[in-house]
Amino acid sequence: MEGAQSLYLNLFSEDKVHALKELLHACVDEICGRPGPSYHKFANSVDWNREEYEETYKLISILLRNPACLYLVDEKMPQEYHELPEPIQQNILTCLKARREQLTNALLKEYSKEKHETLTDFDWRLKLVMGSSKLATLRESLLQLDLMVENKETKRILGLELNKDELETFINVMETIVTQ
Repeated sequence: MEGAQSLYLNLFSEDKVHALKELLHACVDEICGRPGPSYHKFANSVDWNREEYEETYKLISILLRNPACLYLVDEKMPQEYHELPEPIQQNILTCLKARREQLTNALLKEYSKEKHETLTDFDWRLKLVMGSSKLATLRESLLQLDLMVENKETKRILGLELNKDELETFINVMETIVTQ
């Protein structure tokens, strides 16, 4: 492990600490679903070769995806964290403190998609039905609700058409689920 310590000290020496901070936040962005870091961006700024970048990126990604890091307590941090030099540990903790809520939400969403179908978005339209073939003047409002759900493999849309009573029941059930 002594060799890895010196590698990371060289990669993130005092003059390159800005690159570490930038890489940490770029990795969090990637976990949160935004564009992540690229080799070319960091290779030019800190003179890393591809292997150094890949190894560092992999280590940081593994650390940030580990839910134990979200406790922000030294005793609960994974072993890889403790093997890093102290200045790098401090930068990781600073990033985790700043981006903890975003990272928590992203990891929960990722975990939820693996285990269950998850509601990701919705769309709605309100329609007023003026009549039908059976009744000349119906005047009933209907809500067309499209629920976008996805799991690990698929995305699909659940289409619902609800009258006022059904909508109230649906809202009550959803509120019960959210408050549990």
